[in-house]
Order: sequence, then C-alpha cells, then structure tokens
Amino acid sequence: MNASQGCRHHPRPPPSGQKILPPREENQAPRVVVPNQNDPDGGPTEYQYQSEELQTPPGSDSEDENPVFPQHNPDTKFGKIRLELGMEFGTMQQFKDEIRNYSIQMGREAFFLKVEPHRCRVICYNETCPWEVYCARRNQPPSYQIKTLVDEHTCPRSNRSRSVTCKWVSEELIGKIRICPNLSQKDARDMFKVEFDICVGERMMFRAMEKAKDVIEGTEREQYLMLRTYLNELRKANPGSSCHMGTTPQPEGLPKFRSLYICLDACKRGFKQGCRPFICLDGAFLKGYFGGQLLTAVAQDANNHLFPVAYGVVDAETKKIGKNSLNICWQI
Repeated sequence: MNASQGCRHHPRPPPSGQKILPPREENQAPRVVVPNQNDPDGGPTEYQYQSEELQTPPGSDSEDENPVFPQHNPDTKFGKIRLELGMEFGTMQQFKDEIRNYSIQMGREAFFLKVEPHRCRVICYNETCPWEVYCARRNQPPSYQIKTLVDEHTCPRSNRSRSVTCKWVSEELIGKIRICPNLSQKDARDMFKVEFDICVGERMMFRAMEKAKDVIEGTEREQYLMLRTYLNELRKANPGSSCHMGTTPQPEGLPKFRSLYICLDACKRGFKQGCRPFICLDGAFLKGYFGGQLLTAVAQDANNHLFPVAYGVVDAETKKIGKNSLNICWQI
C-alpha cells in the first residue's frame, strides 16, 4: 500500500472572485468587489469599508493590563512626604528611608517588624495603633511596591522619636554646616525644633555634627595622608620656606607620623627686618583623635604685637625636641 493511498485528498474550494481595488480618492477606504452568484444578470457588488466600523483588538499594552502607579520621588521636601497604596520604589533602601522620614514627619515611631531582601513590614511602636505598611518586590516592571497600607494612627504625637538616628541628623546637618561652618550645637538643636518639630539630645547632636564635618572637611586620618603633598605645595608657593616632617618606619604599611616643622619665608624675613631679637617658645595640647602637642615660636614686633615665626607638631614635649627646636630657630 502506497503512502499516497493512505492519505485523504480534500478538494480545493473554487476561488471566490473577490478583488480589492484601490480607493478612488486619497481620503477614501479601499473597495472590495464580490460577485453575486444569485443574480446572474447583475454585475459584481462593491463594498467599501469605513474606518469608523473597524475595531482594534485589545493588545498587551492596554491600560487595563498595565495600570499606572504613583512613583516615589526622593527629592520630596520634608513636610510634604506622603504614602499611597501601590506606590513604587526603586530599591528597598529607598522604601526604608521614606518610612523613616514619614514617621519623623508625623511625629510617630516606626518599627520594622520584618526586614528581608525582597519584602518589608513596618508597624507602629504602639501596640494598639493599627498603622501598618507592607512593601514587596514586583517583577514587571522590576520595583518595590506598597501592597498594604493602613495610614491611620491612634497613638499621640511626640517630638522624641526613636526614628531620629544620628545618621539621619548628620545627613540633615551637612547642608547647614556648608552654609554656616561655625554653627553651634545649641543653634543646631533649635533649628531642628523649628524645622522638624523634634528634640535632639546633646550627645546625639555632638556625634552628628562630627560626622557631618568629616563628610565636608574629611577625617583626620585622611588629612595626615595629605601632609607630604601639603609641604611640597608650601615650598612651591613660598620659595625659601623650611618644611620638615619626621616619620617612624613601620614593618608593614605606610610610615607613622612623628613630627612636623614649618617656617615660612615671609615669617623669616619679617622677623629679621621688623621684630625684636627675642623668641618665645610655647606649646599647647591638641584635642583631636590622635593627640600630640602644638609648639610655636613667636616674636614681638615694633607695635608690641605677637609675630608668629614658626610652628610644629610633636607627639610629646621632651628635652630632645626642645633642643632641636632651638637649633632650628637659631638658623633663622
């Protein structure tokens, strides 16, 4: 038995005779010519489709399938922060920061009940308060969305919140200290009472201001690493200046700082030409993290004013260091 004998052959239907003709005018739709078999005397019948009668099937990008949710704006000013059901965040850290700022704005305390890489649940510290927020990851588009929001507080407002951390206070202080470098702790605490309606303790404010200054000015450790470059720039800008730095070699790593001596050329010439031939040596303790002592050599000018001649930094004031200072001053 051949393979062709086992197959069933279906007759091909006759052609319908329909034709699509171009439109007669530019603004018209195409015409379709259909022969009328019931009326042999009549000619073919023409149909012209209008665009208003056509319907486009719903696609995958319709509004019902991809609704638009509110997006988180990290630049929202304090006092105008709000949470909405379905709000999307770029990262989980953005959601945590927004919850912290929102709880401080509302004067409540937020407690992170469950914190995982792809979901987070936050409730109020007050057990009787129904406030709750649940955020979880969304695949399409990839984001983190608020799935549950009970934005109702039954607990009283307080200006002392656990959500106020030293890190948050330091971040808010960076911009203020850039504008006003001499900002005191009392003025900073008063500023937080007026702008944020919260009370910050003295110790927290002290630590926060230290962190903010480290971000703006750099830490002391970073400044010590730049000493050699600083001395080279002094020699270039002030030819004839005396700049010496002593270090202690270390078995592993960079050498350890030991002493520093700086005497600018302008101070040398000023002492020789306009000051009395007397030099006074004095020292003061440095209250930084690394400690040490600051030694200065000053003179007196014709107006009986103090005139700085040289200064240096040492780990301790000893006889050996005193002799070296006198020898260096004698060379001036």
